[in-house]
Amino acid sequence: MNHLFLPATAAMAALLLAACSPTGETAAPTPAAVASAEVTGTATYRERIALPADAELIVQLLDVSLADAPSTVVAEQRISPVRVPAAFTLTYDPAQIDQRHSYAVSARVERSGKQLFVTDTRHPVLTQGGGGTVDIVMTRVRSP
Repeated sequence: MNHLFLPATAAMAALLLAACSPTGETAAPTPAAVASAEVTGTATYRERIALPADAELIVQLLDVSLADAPSTVVAEQRISPVRVPAAFTLTYDPAQIDQRHSYAVSARVERSGKQLFVTDTRHPVLTQGGGGTVDIVMTRVRSP
């Protein structure tokens, strides 16, 4: 009985080895992980007032290179409910950043589409000496 078992085992091992050998085909390349980068900071305002519960903080990383055209949004974060100072993290694709362009972070607080607080100062980041962290103090929008 042993004389039949040995050739069968050898044949099975040969089949397994043949199945594991390269066939000339290459495996499909796995997609590389998309690298991301971040701009971080805080947004606050000076007034000592509480915001309505349905207010929303909108922070944007903007390409502000063209003076005669609207800014292009590179990244955005929305935070609700808003408690100041509010920490934010804007995650963006570094491939979208052109070192020849200018970038800035803006922040605003809105409630039902109405602006309550806005950025009134330019906060440069990333290029032309701008870093990756910014602290923003917004100003109150006066009602007419």
